[in-house]
Amino acid sequence: MTDTLAPQEPRAGRRRSRRWLPALIAVGVVVAVVVLVWNLLTGALFFYNADEAVAERSELGDDRFTLQGTPVGCSITSGSQGDEVVTAFTVTFGGVMVDVVHRGEPAELFEGGTPVVLDGSWVEGQPGVTGFEPLADDGWYYSSDRMRVKHDNDYINDDEYDDRLAESETQGDTAAEVCAR
Repeated sequence: MTDTLAPQEPRAGRRRSRRWLPALIAVGVVVAVVVLVWNLLTGALFFYNADEAVAERSELGDDRFTLQGTPVGCSITSGSQGDEVVTAFTVTFGGVMVDVVHRGEPAELFEGGTPVVLDGSWVEGQPGVTGFEPLADDGWYYSSDRMRVKHDNDYINDDEYDDRLAESETQGDTAAEVCAR
């Protein structure tokens, strides 16, 4: 190194190759698209009404799914299944009943006659909950671990769903008839 302030020859610079940058951007875009599509496909809330869930029980197997129905008031029982404290009840939709064993605390507004949406899976066998008399009693029950309750009057449905709900209420035994037995 010299001590003069005279201009010096520039150093030979290293040229960085940035050929990898477009490839990195392309990989990032592909990953983002895959994540977005995956979330759109798996993030939708889809549920089976009780009658649909029973009709498709063999296809559903022991996979988790979301079930919707209206609890029959006289069937709601707090009991135990083995050492676990559970809430057992029967839901109905479209004239079809499904016995349910719910683990964990029921939703705050849970009561007979107020529709619920449950997450869980089918279990073959009897519920075996002390004090619970299954109304469906078809050798299957729905084991639930998450419950949501429809709680306001501002719920908007499409016309087809409203027609299906009205038809459901006219099919089979009503909850009052079942409880009067």
